[in-house]
Amino acid sequence: MFKNKITFSLSAVAATVPVLFYIYLYRRMPDFVPVHYDGAVADRFALKGSYEIILISLLGWLGFGMIKLLQLLLRRLFLRSYIENLAVVHRVWNAATLLVTAGFSVLAIYTLLAMV
Repeated sequence: MFKNKITFSLSAVAATVPVLFYIYLYRRMPDFVPVHYDGAVADRFALKGSYEIILISLLGWLGFGMIKLLQLLLRRLFLRSYIENLAVVHRVWNAATLLVTAGFSVLAIYTLLAMV
C-alpha cells in the first residue's frame, strides 16, 4: 500500500510525537484545562484525561487516516489516470501524506502547549 517506507516512517513518527508530548505534559497540566476560548477568556474547561484532550493528541493520526482515505477514494474514481501516471502520483501522495500528518501534529502540539 505504501511504496515509500521512508515517507511512511516519517509520517508515523510525526503522528506519534503529539501522543508522546501529551504523556510528557500530563503531570504538568492542571486538573482542568481550557478547551474553548471566547476571545481571550476561556469559557469551557475539561479534565486533563478526558476524551477531548486525548483526541487532540491523536490529531496527527487523524490527519494520516484522512489523507489515506482520500487517496483510496480518488484512486478508485480515477483509476485509469492513476495507472498512467503512477510514479508522479506516488510522489505527490507521499508528500501530501507527510505534509498533512505533520501539519495536524504541529496543530496538536500547539494546542497541548496552550493548555499548560
